[in-house]
Amino acid sequence: MPKKILIIDDEEDMRIYLQTLLRKAGYETEIAVNGRDALSKLPDINPDLITLDILMPQKSGLNFFQSIRGQNESKVIPVIVLSGVTSHQEFFDKEKLEGPTIFVEKPINADDFLSRVKEMLGE
Repeated sequence: MPKKILIIDDEEDMRIYLQTLLRKAGYETEIAVNGRDALSKLPDINPDLITLDILMPQKSGLNFFQSIRGQNESKVIPVIVLSGVTSHQEFFDKEKLEGPTIFVEKPINADDFLSRVKEMLGE
């Protein structure tokens, strides 16, 4: 059974790009357009990995991240944080980071990104 990845990004082009890339690599994908949308879908999707944009309207990526890391059932889900903000890591308190998390800058390199996905999924 293919691993399931939840893509959270407010930019339609980025969602389509990531979805196409991940599906071609053999993963099942689900889409959310912001953190609020993702939180409502999370229990039904039960993803193996989340890709998360930081800067989004309504519920930001940072707020979503803090929400899921505060819940026992979702704190272990690996998260790949995607951001065009080069100092994105400073938004996260490293001492309080729970669960597996890595940061990837946009624009992403497809091969490097897929390598990181496999790494986070233990493949």
